[in-house]
Amino acid sequence: MQRRGHALVDLITWPLQYIPAVVLGLILNVLDGLSYGLIAFPVSLPVFDKFGPIGFSMFMLSTAVSQFVFSSGASGFRGANGCMLVEAIPFLYAMCDVVVGNISADQPERIVATTLVSYAISSIITGAVFFLLGLLKLGSLVDFFPRHILVGCIGGVGYFLFQTGIEVTSHLKLTLSWEVIKELFVVPNTLGLWTSSLGVAILLRVLNHRFTTPLFVPLFFMFVPVVFYGIASALGLPMDLLRETGWVFQMPDAGVPFYHFYTLFDFGNTDWYTVWLTVPTMLGLAFFSILHVPINVPALAVSTNADKVDTNRELVAHGISNCLSGLLGSFQNYLVYSNSLLFIRSGGDSNLAGMMLGVGTVGIFFAGPTIIGYIPTMVVGALIFHLGLELMKEAMVDTIGVVNRIEYATIVLIVVAMAGIGFNEGIFLGILLACFFFILLYSRRSALRKAYTGSAVRSTVRRLYRQRHFLDEVCQQIQVMRLQGFMFFGTINGVEAYIRKLLDQRQWEENPIRFLVLDFALVTGMDFSAAEAFIRVRRLLESREIYMVIAGVAQASEVGQALRVAGVWSDDVSEYVQTSPSLNEALEWCENVLLQYYYMHQAAMGGGDVPAVYSFVTAPGPEEYDVYGTSPRQAMVTEASQAMMRKDTLVSKAGAEQKQSSGAGTPRNAVKPAPALPLLMQAFQDLETDQSLEEVLEFIAPHFQRKRVGPHHHVWVADTAPAGMYVVEAGTLRVYVDIDTEKTEAIESILPGTTLGELALVTGRNYSTTVVTDGDVTLWELSKRKFDELCVQDPAKMLAFTRLALAYSAQGMSTITAYAFTAQ
Repeated sequence: MQRRGHALVDLITWPLQYIPAVVLGLILNVLDGLSYGLIAFPVSLPVFDKFGPIGFSMFMLSTAVSQFVFSSGASGFRGANGCMLVEAIPFLYAMCDVVVGNISADQPERIVATTLVSYAISSIITGAVFFLLGLLKLGSLVDFFPRHILVGCIGGVGYFLFQTGIEVTSHLKLTLSWEVIKELFVVPNTLGLWTSSLGVAILLRVLNHRFTTPLFVPLFFMFVPVVFYGIASALGLPMDLLRETGWVFQMPDAGVPFYHFYTLFDFGNTDWYTVWLTVPTMLGLAFFSILHVPINVPALAVSTNADKVDTNRELVAHGISNCLSGLLGSFQNYLVYSNSLLFIRSGGDSNLAGMMLGVGTVGIFFAGPTIIGYIPTMVVGALIFHLGLELMKEAMVDTIGVVNRIEYATIVLIVVAMAGIGFNEGIFLGILLACFFFILLYSRRSALRKAYTGSAVRSTVRRLYRQRHFLDEVCQQIQVMRLQGFMFFGTINGVEAYIRKLLDQRQWEENPIRFLVLDFALVTGMDFSAAEAFIRVRRLLESREIYMVIAGVAQASEVGQALRVAGVWSDDVSEYVQTSPSLNEALEWCENVLLQYYYMHQAAMGGGDVPAVYSFVTAPGPEEYDVYGTSPRQAMVTEASQAMMRKDTLVSKAGAEQKQSSGAGTPRNAVKPAPALPLLMQAFQDLETDQSLEEVLEFIAPHFQRKRVGPHHHVWVADTAPAGMYVVEAGTLRVYVDIDTEKTEAIESILPGTTLGELALVTGRNYSTTVVTDGDVTLWELSKRKFDELCVQDPAKMLAFTRLALAYSAQGMSTITAYAFTAQ
């Protein structure tokens, strides 16, 4: 029984702790309702001159609906405050202008009915957009809209509120006419009405720099009526005179109930064609409304330390609240950051507190707008001026030095367009400017990330020394262009211009290229204009007999599909267009074509047959091979081939002379050379050593053991201890960093006549890569055990061999480093 008593006491006292926050929330709602509900209809127009109380009632209804929806659990924030969307007022006025402009002034009931229906439908459309975005999980799409465009729209709303403040306080419709200007600045009562409100707003802004507590603003506006009535009482000014002169709002008609605005809906007297004419404004309002959620929701989440806030959930909540508000005939609403933060920090961090605030707001709605007859115009005007100045400052002042000059110019143009033309036009201008400046700014970013020749980067294939030296002389005929980003009509022109520059006469004479490698690995997408441009590039290259090598793009990818649709990449075999899955493989293919020329030249000069691997390549060379060719490219290849043949002759002659001077002959009892010696001589032939190269290699060669392994054999695996070093006699091996990763790309290819494993053998460190055979492979192995024994047996020769091995590794490492640096 005692436990039940405690539970009953807790149930009664639990809501009491939220009363201070609820009272504060109600004060904020009343102040906002007096400020913005009273101007929800353009009271400067005769047909709406008495609609201030109606706007107040509709404001409270919309605010109460949003409060109940957010506090029911639809929102992820406990204690979130909803309110009419203040920034919607300019769009509501635009709808009123359309209605008034299309319906005769002698039909006021038809104008009012059409306006109310348009307001309600606009709320439903806004709610539907919110709901669909959240339901389809598309909340992140809003983040792609440029923030400076939204800031410009906010600045336009700020200007509108400033203008509305003058109209509400002066009871004038602002136009560029001498009569209006004279009334504003010459008539003492009118001048006092709007300047006093503006002065109070400016005083608030000055004091707000000194008193930064969130409670200061509501307390300030509670204090202003006290001061006003104190001064009026001291001067002996009666209420009737204050209302007559406009210093206090007129008392609503007696007997007008809170539901009076429902009696003004008349679907039979609604001009539905005019409603249809307001739809563009409704869509502009919906578009502008959805931009607030990605701003208010993350800001409130940060301020309240809320984790895992779901923007899509908040969009659904906004959709429900706006649709309900529209079905009830009221305005758009949204989650208010400032009110919510103040409410939560005042102890209202509970859905129960939010429900209590909703009940209190409904109570004010039922009480009706009678309170308006006692509110000084100065209070409402100062509130409107305060928000208008704040929004204009946010757009026009706070952005100085934060955004670039083009973005700031966009903000100013949007504000000017909204002020001088209209809000829909201002938003449309903002969208156009966003598109224009996006193209302008993005087109300044080159789609060409890097460009270099084959002299700067080579494939990571381990080749024979004579092949490396030959490629050193001719690989500048390979031109690599690494492309990046989304390629569209604004960026492709720069790429095309760079290619044409490569082919102009002067550049061509200095560096005649045979291959243009286009690496698309960093390209995220491509429009038709860019893909079509590569058709022109292809024709241009074909006229110069240059290969176009497309690298880093899959056939089924977006970029691959764009190239295929445009006709750049087709199923028809073309000798001028080649494709490779990666830049490394593209470079390897280009090098193989150049090596084919080398071996064909060597064969033509009586230097033996062309090796099988180079007897053909994927596509034949565009130029017929001519040993006496005089074209710049052919002359370069011919000269490099002849230089290598002369060097081979000198090396062979030097080796013979060294053997004769050392007394080496070929007696009958001479020791037969080790089978691995020719391979070792081939691999280390171009390296220098303090001792005789042949002497060092003859010492080590007999200790190599021959091994034959099949396809996909792991010679070694990463993170295992070194087993030895190897010389490749036949077959190809691939080196991988992480063999278990999907779509793993080999970082290096190892061909016959080269070595591997020498670095780990010498240093004793575990392997950092995995080596796999590409097919049947024949290897010669020097085991680690034998290497250690030889180091003890003859340290001098093993030191010389170690230097050779490390020098050989250094050559391979330099190639891989250059590739990694340039290919990033």
